Amino acid sequence: MYRDIATTLYKRGEASMDGYQMPGWAWGVFAVNAVVFVPLFLIVSYTFQHIYPTLAIVEDPSPPAYDPVSLNEDGQSIAEDGFPTSDASAISEAPVVTSSLRSTHRAVYAIAGWRSLFRGYAAYLFLSVVMTIVAGIFIGIGVPSLIAAPLVAVAVAQPYAAWTHIVISAPSSKYFWQRLPPFKRSLQATAVPIILYVLATELATFLPRGLALLLKMNIWNPKDPNTLPQYNKDDAWKGLLVLLAALAVQVFFIIPTQVILTRVQASFLPEEDDTIVPFDRSFGGKVEPAIVGGKGYVNMIDAWKSFSRASWIRLIKLYVKIFFIVIALSVAWVAVLIPEYILIANHSRKVDEL
Repeated sequence: MYRDIATTLYKRGEASMDGYQMPGWAWGVFAVNAVVFVPLFLIVSYTFQHIYPTLAIVEDPSPPAYDPVSLNEDGQSIAEDGFPTSDASAISEAPVVTSSLRSTHRAVYAIAGWRSLFRGYAAYLFLSVVMTIVAGIFIGIGVPSLIAAPLVAVAVAQPYAAWTHIVISAPSSKYFWQRLPPFKRSLQATAVPIILYVLATELATFLPRGLALLLKMNIWNPKDPNTLPQYNKDDAWKGLLVLLAALAVQVFFIIPTQVILTRVQASFLPEEDDTIVPFDRSFGGKVEPAIVGGKGYVNMIDAWKSFSRASWIRLIKLYVKIFFIVIALSVAWVAVLIPEYILIANHSRKVDEL
């Protein structure tokens, strides 16, 4: 929504500035905005919304035995920073790594500084590019988006699982393509969870918009991007209903399907890869290693049942905090953008006056 409004404001400003020349310092303002807000939006949109929830979903607050891997160059382990050790009493007394946003950030940052905030980002970009290409192919041959979306997600099941493995495990000298899990196992384990997750995200897109149209609410029209919607007094309660519907889909559909998918992906993490949070690879003995004839991954039901009530509360709290951070950053950005736009417009001159 904020991106749509910003695009509209920019295009309106571009039109209103036609025949005008902006002051030279305006470009400096744009540069400062980019330096300040681009990294912040990147951290919020990737680190907070992808990495931290993934770690919270995978972490087991009471693993059978967890010996944190040493991640610092001086050999100091996470345990020495106050996190769980393999000692049973220490496990029960030590706080959960993802118990708060601060402790999660501290644990991730301790790995390799600010670079850890973007761990797996190269794989994420690769995954995004591949999905865009595959989606373009499906749409190009006329496949409806509701059908194309699950097919695209299933097609990238292997690199998607690799991204999850990179996020939850200690740094490795292997390249991304060397960490791709077997394609057959990735497809067998995650095809159904991926489809359910994608359908949930599609529902989150269509349900609020469909409800807004049903309520005859004035909303932004992507076919007419230069026109901002004209709101009336009824849009307040209509907007509240749409917001509640969107939150309901997020809580009851998207988050549960994401939990199942992420835990299934984590269940076939290679044995040689150590995790950066406590993690029960056996899922309470439900996972039989492939080397002894088992499937080597957890099924959807066990992935769901093994996620405790305390873990659910911890995850929901994390999402609530991230939600308010996104809102705060968006409000701050708009609060800075509008005065700058007005200031630049007031100091612009007509071309014929130069």
